[in-house]
Amino acid sequence: MNKSGEENRSVRNTRRRLREGLLRLLEEKPLHEISVKELTELADVNRGTFYFHYQDIYDLLGKMEDDFFAQFDRTLSEHPVRGSEDGYPYLHAIFSFLDENRDFCRIMLGPHGDMKFVDRVKQRVDAQCSFIWQLLAPETAPERYAMYNAFIINGCIGLIQEWLSGRSGLTEENVTELAAMVILASVGPCIH
Repeated sequence: MNKSGEENRSVRNTRRRLREGLLRLLEEKPLHEISVKELTELADVNRGTFYFHYQDIYDLLGKMEDDFFAQFDRTLSEHPVRGSEDGYPYLHAIFSFLDENRDFCRIMLGPHGDMKFVDRVKQRVDAQCSFIWQLLAPETAPERYAMYNAFIINGCIGLIQEWLSGRSGLTEENVTELAAMVILASVGPCIH
């Protein structure tokens, strides 16, 4: 870092190469099978440089996730859910963000991803969904909110995984419309 505390281009480039390298390795195997040596060779970074920035592989992944969630939280706060709308703008903001971070999300939600990452996504979306449930069905018992949210959120995680795999051929707009339709179809009977 320079005197003002800002990272210079070289530091940003090193961190970017390490992050990209870790994602490439996570496509092939789980985190616990990845060594610092393997990562630094792939990223063409000295091991000492790696340890200057990170304690270990888990620290690197944790920082990557923290950066992702800082951006995700900004996206959610910029597009709050309102009970008076159909949720499309909120869902579109989420799917746009996921599309912008497609490789990271695909890998983190994939077979070698991190379940803590999935749980963090669920917690953030759950908080927003709970707010909507309380507006739409204020007399519903909290246990039922929890069950509805679990059903919807886990279904959306599966939808996101399928979409990010690239097999569906759906665009960001297509998947937003599909998610809105499925959510409204499943929620509608529950709130009347």
